[in-house]
Amino acid sequence: MQGATITRPAYINMQPLTGSVESDAITMAAATVALSDCKIANQTATSVAAPATAPSTGVTVVSAGPTARLDSSGKQVCELCGRRLTRVGATHPQGPGRACHPRCKGTPTSYVPRKCQAHAHYHSESTPSSLLTAAAPQLAMSKPRSTRPYDTLGATQQRERRKRARASLEEIGCPVEALQPSVPSPSSVLHLPTSIRHQVRSVKGVVMPSERTITQCKQQLAETHGTHTGTFANGAYLTDPIRFVSLVCGQSPFIAVGGDAGGGHTKLGVTYSTKGVQYFAALLVYEGSDSYDQLNALTSPGYTPFTGDSTAFPHIFTVLQHIIDRPTVTRTARSFLNGDWPFINTLLGLKNASAIHPCPICIISSSSLMRTARYRTPTDRHSNHPDQPALLRIPPEQIVPTPLHLFLGISNRIIFDVFTELLGESCVLDSVSRVKTTHSAGCGGVSDVHQLNGPELARWIKGQDSSASVLSSAVVAAAAASSTAIAAATTATASILTRWLKQLHDSLLHTREWTREDIDAWRCVVNDIHQHWRQETSSHAFPKLHMLHHTIDFAERHRFLGRASEAQIESFHSKFNQLFHKQHRNKSSDTSERLRRTLSDTVLRSVQDHVA
Repeated sequence: MQGATITRPAYINMQPLTGSVESDAITMAAATVALSDCKIANQTATSVAAPATAPSTGVTVVSAGPTARLDSSGKQVCELCGRRLTRVGATHPQGPGRACHPRCKGTPTSYVPRKCQAHAHYHSESTPSSLLTAAAPQLAMSKPRSTRPYDTLGATQQRERRKRARASLEEIGCPVEALQPSVPSPSSVLHLPTSIRHQVRSVKGVVMPSERTITQCKQQLAETHGTHTGTFANGAYLTDPIRFVSLVCGQSPFIAVGGDAGGGHTKLGVTYSTKGVQYFAALLVYEGSDSYDQLNALTSPGYTPFTGDSTAFPHIFTVLQHIIDRPTVTRTARSFLNGDWPFINTLLGLKNASAIHPCPICIISSSSLMRTARYRTPTDRHSNHPDQPALLRIPPEQIVPTPLHLFLGISNRIIFDVFTELLGESCVLDSVSRVKTTHSAGCGGVSDVHQLNGPELARWIKGQDSSASVLSSAVVAAAAASSTAIAAATTATASILTRWLKQLHDSLLHTREWTREDIDAWRCVVNDIHQHWRQETSSHAFPKLHMLHHTIDFAERHRFLGRASEAQIESFHSKFNQLFHKQHRNKSSDTSERLRRTLSDTVLRSVQDHVA
């Protein structure tokens, strides 16, 4: 290495950047080429001055010397003008390469590449011409190749481009599915009616499973989840309710057997909880009321033949009794019976709520409803109906004390009877009219016409149309009529009744766990209502006031109350009626088939969250 001379080309001293995009690009490209030439020259000088010896083998490394000039495509060009030699005739030696002859009369300063001629006015006069000559191929290579649009390509080219795109996505770890719109599974669209699915398919860009795929999914669920349905005279039912209940209610902390009549149809099924949300699933539905005669007709042999895991059960009440006796069918430790008061008494073979011993839980007498009594035993005959044997049997502590109907019955009694007597009928009816809901045809009940339902009572209690608003309206009306002002005792009574309404709403309907403090506070509320009911309302006690005692016992024993209430059965009526009256009107001439299709829709909705 000693004696070697490291040379640096004179043209490495470039002009400073001018700020112009084209000029700066040429300058930077020329600098790159110049540094490369400098490196080659230094290596050549080093090799000539002192040949190196490889330390490992001892072989002498001989420099290859200068090379011929090439263009960007690797073709040899003229050393003077840069013209490709394959395009000219005669050539002659020139330095390490060759030059065109006799046409070449120019010098390296006169060469400007064709692609740079449009930008020749940007070339600085102070820039050496040899630098421009060396930078030209680099500028020609820097322009990216344009890509044809995907839509203009042929099928083969499109396929190749898709392959390149997938390979590029795999290199960066992004799956192709993340960029594509997700296709819903057939089970996720089972709740949509066929007409709605056809409308969704008409939207461009929206992907929907085909009807054939959805039909196959329904057939598969009928085998795996017990969703197959059958018909009987003016009714429909699940043919394998045991399998259905075991799969749908398997993760529920409880299961409540119950039913109710609404919208002209009676439903029998189970209430359960999934992820903290309560649901009701109907197992059987028929057109008619929940009277004992119509319920007892379901026990006729061969009336509802079951299949699969339910083959051994002769009728629906043996299935429900099996769920009550063996809650391990659903892998839960607690089973209950819920519904409204008449329905529970009918199933247990008791007389109605106006009997001498109306309570289905204890043997309290109708003359002492504010008191408590011992629970019923299987040997008791208090108000048992002599001609109506029990359809179901259950311990009294497993009967849910109808919290929803207690709230509705007591609240409506206070508003329509007590407030009307205290503040005047016109003021009360005017306030009620502002909270009433206009129901769709077939989606309401009798109580919606004559009383307030749950949401309407909630608006009365929480909204501006509360008893305080009614009281202020009554005061204004009395002042306008120049009559005697409302007494202070009336105002105090209205305030007490308003507090009772709020306490009933907050305690009977919530689905939270009951703590010891909640139970003690609720016991104080019940005692307050029982002790002052006659004094504040001037009316006699009625059976629902007695049932408040059992709400304390139920909450203290099971640590919940509203979670197992009959509220889900009541809300199920509206959903069922909407499907029955709007989605399956084409089967209005065949009631059994119309009920079967409606029941099938509700059952498929229940299993959607349990399909893998």
